[in-house]
Amino acid sequence: MKQLFKLSSSWFPIWLISLLMLVMVFVYLPIFKGAKQNMSDVPLIVVNEDKGKVGDAVLLNLIEKQNGNSFKWEVDKSRKQAFTDIRNNQAYGALIIPSDYSKSLDRVHDTLISGLTNDKPADLEILLNEGIGQTASMIASNILQTVALTASKGISSQLKNELLQKGMRVAPENASLLENPVQVVSKNVLRLPVNLNKGMTPFVMALISSITGMLGANMIHGYLLRSNGILKTRGSALSESEVLTSEIIFGIILTFCVSIFIQLGVFGIFGSAHASNIWTIFLFTFFSCTTMFLLFKTIAVFLGGWGMLVMFPVNFMGIFSSGGAFPLSTLPTVHRLFSYILPTRYIVDGIRALLYYDGRLEAGLGPSLLALSIYFVLTLAILIVFINLTKKYKEAAVDESGKKIEVEVGNEIPHEPHTHEQRESHHIGEKDGMFRQAVSNLAKGSNKEKQEMNDNEYRNALKSLDKNKK
Repeated sequence: MKQLFKLSSSWFPIWLISLLMLVMVFVYLPIFKGAKQNMSDVPLIVVNEDKGKVGDAVLLNLIEKQNGNSFKWEVDKSRKQAFTDIRNNQAYGALIIPSDYSKSLDRVHDTLISGLTNDKPADLEILLNEGIGQTASMIASNILQTVALTASKGISSQLKNELLQKGMRVAPENASLLENPVQVVSKNVLRLPVNLNKGMTPFVMALISSITGMLGANMIHGYLLRSNGILKTRGSALSESEVLTSEIIFGIILTFCVSIFIQLGVFGIFGSAHASNIWTIFLFTFFSCTTMFLLFKTIAVFLGGWGMLVMFPVNFMGIFSSGGAFPLSTLPTVHRLFSYILPTRYIVDGIRALLYYDGRLEAGLGPSLLALSIYFVLTLAILIVFINLTKKYKEAAVDESGKKIEVEVGNEIPHEPHTHEQRESHHIGEKDGMFRQAVSNLAKGSNKEKQEMNDNEYRNALKSLDKNKK
């Protein structure tokens, strides 16, 4: 036992895994760094349909930064266009200035000056994209509310100054109207049910798909090798290419079963909201799981025993850079870079588009299908090429070695001319032929013929060879 501790190879897993865990710290901890997660370039829309000039003042109050978050405003021509952009997941929210905004404020002004009552404040409409997740949706809602309330406070201040200059007092019924001359009306564009799981359903489904691929690639390989060992004792072992082909088939069966269980759990048991047909979601989930399995299987084929050390960080880097748990804009630069490289981000985007955006290609499903298709075709092609190369070279090498053994055996067994004595020992010659055939079949891996061979005849053939050598 002490000798094991003296070998440097025995310590290799210790320092290698320790180093890998240190890398994990540098990969994951920056995601949670800081008191809170700040978003950058949050996409927002503003639409000014006001036929007067007051609406232009709202545009002057657009906020570019707040509480560490930065915002990117786009101006759309109409409410309909903003509505479409949000349904296509192109923006987190929109502020709509209606066409009668100036006219409504003029009416509020006249009401306060004249002392009339029962008038309503002007409206500003906020459209929200509730499918982007709880954190992002809340940030978008807060900034849009802030812009609208800032406009309302500005107008309220102007009205108060005017009333003060004129020495007028506001009727008690109009006090609320003076404080809030503009009211904000919020609307969820997607009209999703309440059961959204805080917008985390796409992330959970992508997480399960990724873990299924990693565990499946490793466990199926290990158990099939064990099963092949059992077959080997029975004389019917599979070749390396046949084992790899079987692994792919078993992997597809696994991803099919897991995809079914995901649908049963997410929609059957927990009743999660979904805007698309469940069968469509199932097909995309099955495609995603299979793609992840093929990716991890390809890594295992290239790296062998080292594959797991690469799969582990690839899996978790993909999960944390997917934009499912945290918006992409809150992640460090390196994670955002990997979000474009690894397929997990596209799984999240695709499932999100199916669950919340009616499966629109423009909402993220199109780029997701394209990226996953590239991964699927590329990894499957690599595995097929590897299987063919294994058949061509490794199994051809076995056949070549079998021919060499057959030649050597044939040279070792003496061949005598056909004489009267040989005809009398014809039975012994048959045993020699059986021996040569047995060794040849053994070298070529003809398991069926080895099983069918009679053990007594095989032993007799060995005895006859021994007698001939003597």
